[in-house]
Amino acid sequence: MTALPPADTAGPASHPAVDHRTLLRTYEPVLWFTEGELFLPTSVAHYVAQCSLRTGGPDRSTAPVVPAGGLTLEGLGALGEQFRDRPLYLRYVQQPLQRAEVRAWRRRTRPRLRGAGRLAAVGVLARLVDVVLRLSLLVRGRVPGGLVAAAERLTSASAAPDSCPYYGRVVNDGGYTICQYWFFYAFNDWRSTFHGVNDHEADWEMVAVYLAGSGGQVSPAWVAASSHDHHGAVLRRRWDDPGLRREGQHPVVFPGAGSHSGAFLPGDYVIAVEIPTLRRVRDAARRWLRRGPSTSRGVALPFIDYARGDGIAVGPGHTRTWWPELIDDDTPWVTGFRGLWGLDTRDAFGGERAPAGPRYERSGELRRAWADPLGWAGLTTVAPTAAEEHAALRARLEEVAGRLAVLDEAIAAERSALRGLRAQARSLGTSADTRRLQQDRVAELGTREAGLTAMTAERTRLLEERAVHASFLARPLDPGPPDAHLRAVSLPGTVRQHNAFLRLWAALSTPVIILGIGVLLTRPNLATLSAFATFLAVVIVVEAAARGRIRLFLLVLAALAAGVGAVTGAVLALLSNWQAALAVLLAVTGLVLLAANLHELVGTTGRRKPTTPAGPDRS
Repeated sequence: MTALPPADTAGPASHPAVDHRTLLRTYEPVLWFTEGELFLPTSVAHYVAQCSLRTGGPDRSTAPVVPAGGLTLEGLGALGEQFRDRPLYLRYVQQPLQRAEVRAWRRRTRPRLRGAGRLAAVGVLARLVDVVLRLSLLVRGRVPGGLVAAAERLTSASAAPDSCPYYGRVVNDGGYTICQYWFFYAFNDWRSTFHGVNDHEADWEMVAVYLAGSGGQVSPAWVAASSHDHHGAVLRRRWDDPGLRREGQHPVVFPGAGSHSGAFLPGDYVIAVEIPTLRRVRDAARRWLRRGPSTSRGVALPFIDYARGDGIAVGPGHTRTWWPELIDDDTPWVTGFRGLWGLDTRDAFGGERAPAGPRYERSGELRRAWADPLGWAGLTTVAPTAAEEHAALRARLEEVAGRLAVLDEAIAAERSALRGLRAQARSLGTSADTRRLQQDRVAELGTREAGLTAMTAERTRLLEERAVHASFLARPLDPGPPDAHLRAVSLPGTVRQHNAFLRLWAALSTPVIILGIGVLLTRPNLATLSAFATFLAVVIVVEAAARGRIRLFLLVLAALAAGVGAVTGAVLALLSNWQAALAVLLAVTGLVLLAANLHELVGTTGRRKPTTPAGPDRS
């Protein structure tokens, strides 16, 4: 797969190399948010000014290293270097809002998202597993309630009404000029506001535009956006891909509501999340059974990432525009501070922990998106221009030509030598005294003939390769389908809007089942067991009716009843008169065996193929 040459990329004409700020502004993305989004990209300087700096070590105390109001963005890098011997994290919200304050905050007038009823989309078992996932938050580290409301208040108080910042970086790598746009959000509220998987203070997301060209002329070739559960080539779209929306020279990205994960098409994305503990148990079982790694998600729960693009838009030509801040490896707060940019909840699964900055992972290692932007988007092996791809092919043709010359000479010499060996073997075989020498020549002949065959096969392959490369270079450039690099395209799913009764039933039935299990465990007697079994039967019937599957349910129930009846009848027959039951079983077995044998006999004798007459005996 090759990038389009500058002449074929959509957008205005190529331009010479310019300063980084101008280049970043030329291809600024447009972000279309979902209605109900609480957090837009915000200033890290304003954010840090509200934060306290704390240590995340095992002996951490409630006292911050630097109290709220004492931090500046300029000093953050120096503090990171000073306290590099301990894990650090920022805390944006010093004290969550109380319940009354949260209720008042929720009642205020603001755009709200109309969800799709996630729990109504799955059955009872999946809803019970979802309860386990929610309960795990009680023992894992989690973001406290009231933090989202407090964070939204703080962010709104310092937000500019008509602009948002991004943190831009331009880097040259592997023939590409890469414009990275880093966006900082004060909070990821996917779980608490949009019924997603997790919450965490602070959120860093990124969009990258990959420019390609030569002679100082560059133009856009690819766009990539950070996203959930994806890596490599799936993150990027080619500039001429119909699935990439553009407003002039500006690519359009649709951040998920609360999660801020980038999508190239608007819609509701179904994200399947597997409970980490269950995944580890499954993987351990597969290793114990000596089976390969599984590509399935096992018991996965559906969550919806709403990237509808029906809310605020930020970017060129819109009410809210961008103001860029340039960053690089020499920016002190980017390089010096390796800590987390929000509350460290110590969540063992990591979902509720704040992220590190644009340059680092939580572990302190460099982010791949920062250190290896080509590898991050799966572009390491993709030539930036057609000219470079053709140059690589021409270099390969020269290499092939050189190897063919060597092979031609070696094949001719070896063929001549082997003919000499064969002549020697024939000559030595005429005398009984030289039979041992003849056997040695024959053995050597076999070994060297195999080598000659291998060289001839290599020559044949190289000739085919040379012909294909020459034909490819002779044809007009064809970049191929724009989505040829995508094995699985992330598309918005068709999220069914279930009826009100099913949504209500899905919300109420699960806690009632949990309550019933609790009663059964506390009072394990026959009456409780009978009542719980009756209740489960009612739940199953109502579930089937609510989903419009009552007919299928009755058919399955009838089949189960017939099977149970047959097994019960057989057991009773064996208990009452085992000789007669055994005789009936043997008779049925004999009839089945007779039918199978007759079918095989008819199949082998019914259509006999004609046979050709045998030739004369030449033995």
